[in-house]
Parts: sequence; C-alpha cells; structure tokens
Amino acid sequence: MNAVCSTLSEHFKKINKSLKLFSREYEFADGQLSNLLRNKYQDIKLTTLWKLANALDIDPTEFLKMIRDKLPKNFNFYE
Repeated sequence: MNAVCSTLSEHFKKINKSLKLFSREYEFADGQLSNLLRNKYQDIKLTTLWKLANALDIDPTEFLKMIRDKLPKNFNFYE
C-alpha cells in the first residue's frame, strides 16, 4: 500500500482541486481518498485503482506500472 499511497500523492499534488471536490466529482466515498493517502488501508480493489487512474486521466495500465515500480525488489503477497 505504500507504493499506492506514494503514487497517488504524486498525482494529487499536480491537480488543482481539494480531495473533497475530487471525491465528489468522481464519486468516491467521503474520506476514502484521504484514508488512501494516509495509508489507512491494508488492501485496495483493482476497480478502485482503475477508477482513480481514469479520474486522474492516466492510462490504468500505466498507473499500475507506476505503482509496481515503487514496490520493493522481489515483492510478492505471500511473505
């Protein structure tokens, strides 16, 4: 989740909107983006990542690559 938070933080710095306005425009639950940015979740749905990428006008596969590039070397979910 650190990689997701870091990637989102970088892109939210580039937009000129409050999280509240952004959340309402793209129909995210109240506080969801704030909690994501503060690393309050242990997991995130692929559909949420895809929706965020679309809202940020980023190709979803590129967005996932950006996240992947921030993961530790040899990362896997089983350790």
